Amino acid sequence: MQAGRYNPAVEIRPYEPRDRSAVREICLATAYGGGEGAGLPDPALFTDLMMRAWTDFDAGPLWVAEQEGQVQGYLAGCLDSRRFARLQTWRVAPPAVARAVARGLLLRSAVWRLLLGLPGFLAASRGGPRLDDFPGELHINLLPPVRGHAVGSELVERFLSEASRHDLPGVHAIVYEENEGARHFFERLEFRPLGRQPAFRPPPADGRREWKIVYGREL
Repeated sequence: MQAGRYNPAVEIRPYEPRDRSAVREICLATAYGGGEGAGLPDPALFTDLMMRAWTDFDAGPLWVAEQEGQVQGYLAGCLDSRRFARLQTWRVAPPAVARAVARGLLLRSAVWRLLLGLPGFLAASRGGPRLDDFPGELHINLLPPVRGHAVGSELVERFLSEASRHDLPGVHAIVYEENEGARHFFERLEFRPLGRQPAFRPPPADGRREWKIVYGREL
């Protein structure tokens, strides 16, 4: 996914409010490994739940990768999981869900398939990997123009330095099991698999359960 030396033509800098639309668009474009954003029951709800805690409420460090004036990727990091959970529960999710319902969310079949699969998801989630030693979390998404030039590696290293500065014992990242590129990327950066957890998304037409791999790295 990333190779070679960091490309100095790509500027990595802290997020600014003017980047909000670009970050949301990248989040959507790379949903579920890329190219499936259009299949989401409510794309705006997805991006709200994934990014508003960072873009609107400063949930943790957020960097963007900019090339020729265009934001082409980002890394969002969480250093305080309790604060992040409070933001999601009280400030992000309620208004985001309310807006989605007003847009007709409950009329979409994918939502009902998701809800029907909830008991199975909860059962499959039991006994997942313990993250006590890996409390930091990162989400990284890059568009094709900046892949393959160590931009992702540079973003991760910046987050690892920030996590170390806050005395975190370790960090983790979650990728879809079938996303081999992302898995190889984290493995090259010395992350190791901690376990699997089920994906909470509308099931595919064939009904199979999709899984995510939790990777961790000690600091």
